[in-house]
Amino acid sequence: MSIIATDLDGTLFKGQTLIDGVREGLIEIINEGIEIYYTTNNSSQTPSEIKNKLEDLLQLNIDVSKIITPLVIFQNLYSDNKLNIFIYGSDNLKKYIKNMNMNVTSLEQADLILIGRKEENNNSEINEIIKNVSLGKNILCLNKDLTFPTEFGEKAGNGAVVKIIEDELSISIPTLGKSGNHYSSYFIQNKITVKFVIGDRVDTDIIFGNNLNAKTFLVSSGIKNYLDVNMADIQLNKFSDVVPFLTEQS
Repeated sequence: MSIIATDLDGTLFKGQTLIDGVREGLIEIINEGIEIYYTTNNSSQTPSEIKNKLEDLLQLNIDVSKIITPLVIFQNLYSDNKLNIFIYGSDNLKKYIKNMNMNVTSLEQADLILIGRKEENNNSEINEIIKNVSLGKNILCLNKDLTFPTEFGEKAGNGAVVKIIEDELSISIPTLGKSGNHYSSYFIQNKITVKFVIGDRVDTDIIFGNNLNAKTFLVSSGIKNYLDVNMADIQLNKFSDVVPFLTEQS
């Protein structure tokens, strides 16, 4: 049985709007017996929230264990460690980490700084993070996406804050997103052999697919790419255009 990994934002939907042909394409893939993993860099929502959104949009049942986010990677890496963690991110993110029985603390008390996304950035908080990292505190980010697609255009993502910190300190912050080794290692360690990867971003989806030696499909339904689109094996307009390739080779 073939296994595919498909991106969500910009590939299956934009914001609250399903991209044309996605539901029909997924049904065709499922009927062929192809196993689907839903891969995303979205860390402002929990896997359960993403499951609910997918089920509402698609009117299909989704297995939450097939939704892989940076939060899943974080839990896989740190669930046995009782770290004090400072979180720059949404209240949902803080609640999710607390539910993992981890200590969410102040910046001063933290062993680890975790960078997520806020609806509005807090510059004074970012400056304090820079100060603490310069003094030796460990830092990690959930992803490095500079933007993410919505039905109203692109918005600033986690990576916007990460870039500020990296540029100020001349460092590279480790990421739990698709572009980092931790994400692809999760699939390798769990013996999930992905044959095809579909997504709209070269800097995340295509790099992730290349890390797994999977065949990669880049769709143009999401963001504008700044890396070479020829890094993808095949370029197509949207998810439904990929379906014939998958069903022929399943």
